[in-house]
Amino acid sequence: MNDVGFTRGRKEIGRTVGVRAPAKVNLHLEVLRQRHDGFHEIETILQAVSLFDELRVTLIEQYQGGEPDIAMSVDGGDGKVPADETNLCWKAARKFCLDTRLSGRIQIHLEKHIPTAAGLGGGSSDAAAVLVACNRLFRTNLDPGELEIMGAGLGSDVPFFIRGGTAIGRGTGTDLSPLPAVRTGQFLIVKPAFDLKTPEVYGNLKMGLTVNSAKANIRVIRPLLVRFPQKSWPGFNRLEDVVLPSQPLLQRLVLELKQLAPVAMLCGSGSAAVGIFTEGYDLTEIVEEFKEPGLFLKVVGPHAAGVEITDD
Repeated sequence: MNDVGFTRGRKEIGRTVGVRAPAKVNLHLEVLRQRHDGFHEIETILQAVSLFDELRVTLIEQYQGGEPDIAMSVDGGDGKVPADETNLCWKAARKFCLDTRLSGRIQIHLEKHIPTAAGLGGGSSDAAAVLVACNRLFRTNLDPGELEIMGAGLGSDVPFFIRGGTAIGRGTGTDLSPLPAVRTGQFLIVKPAFDLKTPEVYGNLKMGLTVNSAKANIRVIRPLLVRFPQKSWPGFNRLEDVVLPSQPLLQRLVLELKQLAPVAMLCGSGSAAVGIFTEGYDLTEIVEEFKEPGLFLKVVGPHAAGVEITDD
């Protein structure tokens, strides 16, 4: 709750912004080395896709100074998504207020459609959506670059979702360079009922003194993205080396997708896999073959943007 001794200029607002937050898949993920702080240097190609969480963020009251009063509610997510200060949305709203030295009573409602712990970036995208919504609600007019810097303090994937589309990420994933947008293709996302946690996956990756070389040459990648997806795509996910041997069901799903699709791999560090098919290819039989109890199954397209304001 707010300490009224540190607030002034209270003003009733009651303004709401609707935002939709896309998921992402990795078209390539190489782990280069482990840093001294425990994080890993990576090189990844990120692609936003048209699977969305939906958020409504309301600024009930605005004032200067003091802690924001943040309330949150969640629909969906199978009860796995907390509606308290541990949620990245809650943290994003607080960080926005502290960084801008503005504050207020904020209500966040999240409708969860992106599976959790799947490697699809749903939590990071939701946090980016809250930053975008707060920027509009508080009328701070921060540009995307400023929001990306703010988002980097919340998580490695958060900056990507500010702009979305197609991008290469280096460092811990926050050093972003835009790539030609992928505009065609069908992304079949398959996720078993179990979850994978990012720290555990990277913790099981025994780098030792290994230092991998960066593989994503932008000059080579640009023309390949124009006619994506093709079997000539050189991308892979290094984390498959540690995840798949210990997860037979996921290993089977990934191998099946690789036999069927021009491009297929594990999604980030999560338990979802993606097979990417050419536009117009009839996926009816393939989708039927993959249907199993408890399996999340969705066909989506590429999304050329990041989080988007839908209602203001």
